[in-house]
Amino acid sequence: MSLNRLQYASIYIKYMGLIQSGGGVVHFRQTTPLMNLSYISKTKNFKARARPFLPVVYVFLILVMVSLNRGPLGLAKEEEHQIQKRETELVAEILSTEVKDSSSIPDVVFFLILCQGTAGNNQGGKSAADFSRQLRQTAVMFKSAVTQTKTTLRFIIIADSEELYHRTTNLTYGWPEEYTNRLKFEYHPVWYPEDRQAMRSMFRVCATQRLFLPDMFPDLDAAIYIDTDLVFMRPPEDLWAEFNKFNKKQSIAMAPCDYHYDSKRNKVPYYGKTGLNAGIMHMNLTRMKSFPWGGWTPANMKVYDQYKKKIKLADQDILNILFNKLPQHLYELGCEWNYRIWQCSQGRNLCNGAEERGVSILHGNAMAFVNGTEMKIQVIFEAFEQFKLGTPLNTLLDTIDANLKKVSVFKSKCAKISNIDEIFTTELRKQVM
Repeated sequence: MSLNRLQYASIYIKYMGLIQSGGGVVHFRQTTPLMNLSYISKTKNFKARARPFLPVVYVFLILVMVSLNRGPLGLAKEEEHQIQKRETELVAEILSTEVKDSSSIPDVVFFLILCQGTAGNNQGGKSAADFSRQLRQTAVMFKSAVTQTKTTLRFIIIADSEELYHRTTNLTYGWPEEYTNRLKFEYHPVWYPEDRQAMRSMFRVCATQRLFLPDMFPDLDAAIYIDTDLVFMRPPEDLWAEFNKFNKKQSIAMAPCDYHYDSKRNKVPYYGKTGLNAGIMHMNLTRMKSFPWGGWTPANMKVYDQYKKKIKLADQDILNILFNKLPQHLYELGCEWNYRIWQCSQGRNLCNGAEERGVSILHGNAMAFVNGTEMKIQVIFEAFEQFKLGTPLNTLLDTIDANLKKVSVFKSKCAKISNIDEIFTTELRKQVM
């Protein structure tokens, strides 16, 4: 049995997204056993910085394999000509849509909300309100993102003062130009509707600000809200690509909480089996304008007005109640995109996605990056913090590997998971292959 050239091209297109990793090569090999794939398998060790040009290489390899593997097709000349024409069109389409250098990749847009002060309920006490800790976490988040990206990262910083905005952007002062050129910052002041000013101090100061973002940015199509306490373990543009998985109804994406909402402490309705964590939130702002119940803001205010006496976690509770009622409008982000201390602190891994694919983003909520409670998580944050931009990424990975091994002797629930180090580093390891 032999495959014709159209079949080869179709297989290539189908697996284009997988082939750029070692795992993709394995999957490609398993599903196309008749093809000679030695050429492609050799490409899996390409440096990450060469990835934007890999489609060119693959197109060439496909053509080589076609010439090596193609047998007699038994077609009339006219049919053969049609196949050749279609093949040329397919290759041209691949080149026009997939072959892009970093300058042609769209910007990735993030919302970052920063406010000083203590919430009305003093949630978390002085430590939680310590802004120097938030700045420290923000610097590491910026560094982990810019180290791995091939595009421009646009951070829309919503702050309660310009002084705070400048303190945040100055975190990148002195970084090599190669990295600062990948960052764009813009300032927007905090804004609440006149009749909703009381919501400003719920849980953490300005935590509820994200509920009003569509009103603040009527001309912006899409963005991702992120907390400051994140460490990217893979390129941010991969997180942005999750927008492409939305169906026609979905306007928001969040990852499962895997903790709290299915416990006795929770008093509100919630999404799914374990609720949602709002630390990372994809927002299709265009679709949110036509959200049910009168639009995004009216829908959230309806929930707030009905449940405000039971709400403890402010915007996160409101969002859980909302998507408990309207689940069809939510795309559930994989738990590996929002991996938190609670997902390993019971001595077992609660995130199957991280088990299968590795952690994509490590979320240090509950001050997990700094309070010494779970050193398996804290040493990853500290390694990124100490990493010098411009140094090869493999040195960062070596540091993380060594430090994870060192803290294995400490008392730790996460350390009881036999493959926890692999779970944490699998995605980052792909970046240095």
